[in-house]
Amino acid sequence: MTNELVTLEQVDIAYTPATLQIKNKDVLDQAIEAFISKYEGIVVTEETLKDAKDSKAKVNALKKALEDKRKEQKRLYNEPLNKFEKEIKANVEKLDQVYQSINEGVKFFEEQKREERKKEIEAKIAEISELNGVDPQTVEFRKSWLNATPSMAKKTEEIVEAVQKQKRINKDVQAIQEYCLKLNLPATRYIEIARDFDYWEAKKAVDADHEHLMQQKEAERAAKQAEVERQKEQLVEVGDKQVDSETGEVVQEFQIVSFKLKGTKQDLDNLAMMIQNSAIEVLEASERELVIERK
Repeated sequence: MTNELVTLEQVDIAYTPATLQIKNKDVLDQAIEAFISKYEGIVVTEETLKDAKDSKAKVNALKKALEDKRKEQKRLYNEPLNKFEKEIKANVEKLDQVYQSINEGVKFFEEQKREERKKEIEAKIAEISELNGVDPQTVEFRKSWLNATPSMAKKTEEIVEAVQKQKRINKDVQAIQEYCLKLNLPATRYIEIARDFDYWEAKKAVDADHEHLMQQKEAERAAKQAEVERQKEQLVEVGDKQVDSETGEVVQEFQIVSFKLKGTKQDLDNLAMMIQNSAIEVLEASERELVIERK
């Protein structure tokens, strides 16, 4: 079939370098110089305006005549090139049609092969994921696995690495979630750090943020306590009451305390009833959470 193909060596292109030459260029140059000498020193005044306009028209007419001559010669010069390009492009278009037809067939079967490789890769991911207790849908799928190369053995090594990586991520994410729950911090930001790096990097971020939060809370507590002490210094005893010495208001000291309780429904109902019947004011209460404990 190779012998039937046309090669460029078989195509004979006759090329004769063209020459464009002004035969009497010296005459033209002298005429142009004389023309320029005649008009370049013109000074336009109100009195010479009419003559200046006439001179401008003559200069422009000569310039246009030269340009027209250049364009005409260029057109003639390019005629064989344009004809040659038209002939070559016509054949290229015919070849392109054949190429596209073959290419579509090649792409069709290549896509079939890619789909077959995809199913094979997905099956291998599912197999290795099951052995490692990993959801195969969470394993990173590399596009390079759909290529004909590397070998399936090499791809399997890479799949094992990807599954092991996801297994590590799952373990780190679970650990950081539990750690955040222990410190009562939202885990979203730290989960991303655990995914991108590891548990220990995420834990560092959690510890730093928790320390900052504790410092803020301590600063707020200290500020509140300082304000309470300031107010206490203004109190005076009037009979059996305490009065603000600056405002004259009667004040009373209270204490606020938080509990997290666990008990049966009846126990908590009884406690709630007791509190309601007392002088204790409930400032905030959470929804009850049901837990099941095995003895």
